[in-house]
Amino acid sequence: MPLLDIDWAKNDRDPFAFLVNWSACVADALNAQLPNTERFLAESFHRTRLKTGEEIAGFAGGPPVVSAGGQDTDQKYPAFDPPAPTFVAPARFTDRVGVNVSDAHHGRRVTAVVMFVTPDNKADSDSSLAFAVRAAALMSRGAGVVIVDALPGPASWATHLHSLVGVYPITKRPRGTDAPVLVVHPQVQGGAEQFAVWHYAVASGFPLPTVPVPIRGAMNLKLDLEATYAAACER
Repeated sequence: MPLLDIDWAKNDRDPFAFLVNWSACVADALNAQLPNTERFLAESFHRTRLKTGEEIAGFAGGPPVVSAGGQDTDQKYPAFDPPAPTFVAPARFTDRVGVNVSDAHHGRRVTAVVMFVTPDNKADSDSSLAFAVRAAALMSRGAGVVIVDALPGPASWATHLHSLVGVYPITKRPRGTDAPVLVVHPQVQGGAEQFAVWHYAVASGFPLPTVPVPIRGAMNLKLDLEATYAAACER
């Protein structure tokens, strides 16, 4: 697992770009297990904090122009001008990298997600909390979630996640330089709603595990993290 031994800053390497590449390999590996992608489709996604901020800031420019037939018109979308907010709270928008598996039988509903932890997700407590909230929201609405944290630095998101959904007891919390991998399968057994959880801690130099990707209401796909990591390195 050489990724853990790399000093990204000194070696002039971009972990975000590598994680985007890795997510594309994961999407390819999951789609290869499906007879066709008419119902289930795995798609890589990535969005930087900067891009999100630019899009939100663009809201201040007013509504966009209406296009018709590929051409802009002289009309704009209707917009409501609300009163001043009663309160403004601090926020933390974060980078997002991973793979969504969607189900076309339910309007392209997201049924499973593979989430890669980025450097931005570990930059401070607020960013770790934001990452955990996003993961908890997916779990709580029944989507299977796989989290891969192959970057140096403490995985403080795990503590936040446990406080939200209880899937990371203290005996399983990531420690030292091991890379945590978490799989959460929301399920109902005997009428009881619960999370089935798999914890992995991968030491530097050891192979990454093969894990299930729980597709809500359907089946588990197999994800060989080591093979997809190697494929990303080759790319």
